[in-house]
Amino acid sequence: LATAAAHVDEIASTLRAANAAAAGPTCNLLAAAGDEVSAATAALFSAYGREYQAVVKQAAAFHSEFTRTLAAAGNAYAHAEAANAARVSHALDTINAPIRTLLGHAPLSPNGSSGAGGLPSIAQLAAESPITALIMGGTNNPLPDPEYVTDINKAFIQTLFPGAVSQGLFTPEQFWPVTPDLGNLTFNQSVTEGVALLNTAVNNQLALGNKVVAFGYSQSATIINNYINSLMAMGSPNPDDISFVMIGSGNNPVGGLLARFPGFYIPFLDVPFNGATPANSPYPTHIYTAQYDGIAHAPQFPLRILSDINAFMGYFYVHNTYPELMATQVDNAVPLPTSPGYTGNTQYYMFLTQDLPLLQPIRDIPYAGPPIADLFQPQLRVLVDLGYADYGPGGNYADIPTPAGLFSIPNPFAVTYYLIKGSLQAPYGAVVEIGVEAGLIGPEWFPDSYPWVPSINPGLNFYFGQPQVTLLSLMSG
Repeated sequence: LATAAAHVDEIASTLRAANAAAAGPTCNLLAAAGDEVSAATAALFSAYGREYQAVVKQAAAFHSEFTRTLAAAGNAYAHAEAANAARVSHALDTINAPIRTLLGHAPLSPNGSSGAGGLPSIAQLAAESPITALIMGGTNNPLPDPEYVTDINKAFIQTLFPGAVSQGLFTPEQFWPVTPDLGNLTFNQSVTEGVALLNTAVNNQLALGNKVVAFGYSQSATIINNYINSLMAMGSPNPDDISFVMIGSGNNPVGGLLARFPGFYIPFLDVPFNGATPANSPYPTHIYTAQYDGIAHAPQFPLRILSDINAFMGYFYVHNTYPELMATQVDNAVPLPTSPGYTGNTQYYMFLTQDLPLLQPIRDIPYAGPPIADLFQPQLRVLVDLGYADYGPGGNYADIPTPAGLFSIPNPFAVTYYLIKGSLQAPYGAVVEIGVEAGLIGPEWFPDSYPWVPSINPGLNFYFGQPQVTLLSLMSG
């Protein structure tokens, strides 16, 4: 059913693409001449084109709805299978219990033999079952296609949970009015439905005796955040059987946009800024963040306008790169320090971003773009990083929710030093870039220190503690 749903979704995507491609040529025909007959003919065929657009739009909507129905049917089928397995297991226990008492040894197995020599029981089979990874997409990706599931499985799931069996999980992933082709659910409504679907899927796997890993990206990371909160509100059931992986999360404690302004609410878009993912969760959790991702790594000091612009550009140039990461990159992600004495089950990682999103439009210019961007990037990195605090002792800890603050006090000696150093690195790096593009030298000739390369603790600002309450958080909350 999941495979069929993916194929149907591909058909819907093809229909939408064909509809868009045909819209211009068929709906805006020009008259062949200035006479009335030519004008009437053009108007007639344009009308046919508009009718075709309406029909294809309905067909695409039908396929989208059919996709959701297939996915829901798959979940219902899995739930029924889990319930049947539980009933059979209970029935076998009921039958075997008197025999165990009578014979004084292990109960009969399903093939009629006793002890370990028979076929394994349902409970034994479940205990030996692999971990199931439920992989969700991000906004505008409700039903992850096989390519996406494979990429996430290779890069993240197998790195963290070798041998796990991955499958895509349908969640709405709508954000009205940004995703009108998927439906009219607002962000909050979409997340709420996603939590319910994730809960059903997790319970299905637990009923089969499997351990579960839930993977969330962007909006589905918020689904996981809300799901963790709901589990903790219920007393944190099954902490040994459920794990989570979150990438590009707006609820990242240090940098997540929904955690930078806790309590804030955008009514028109129905977006609640519901704070950070709890660090005291009993569930093993891995949170990955790409540096300068505007959703997961928003500036701590938003009055640094250059940092804000860079983060905004990071939404377009960084936030969508997680599925492209390789397993080696995930394995080499920078572990972020947690507070002294932290004994929680959440681990935090960062992917350092070499190229500033701010300069990516220039860098995308063929041939000349990269060396031109290199002439400005080291100095701009220093100015962008003024909007962030360091990590580690004398800086922020990844497990402590850190809202946005109004002011930071730069260290003038550090800032001046790195601006001068960057000014020297920039022309040298631009020349190396030209040589690398020409195939004359290798990338090992690039500078290898900050600010040419990124850092999580450049020491640009004086440290005055890691505030969990700021004036901005009081205003937003």
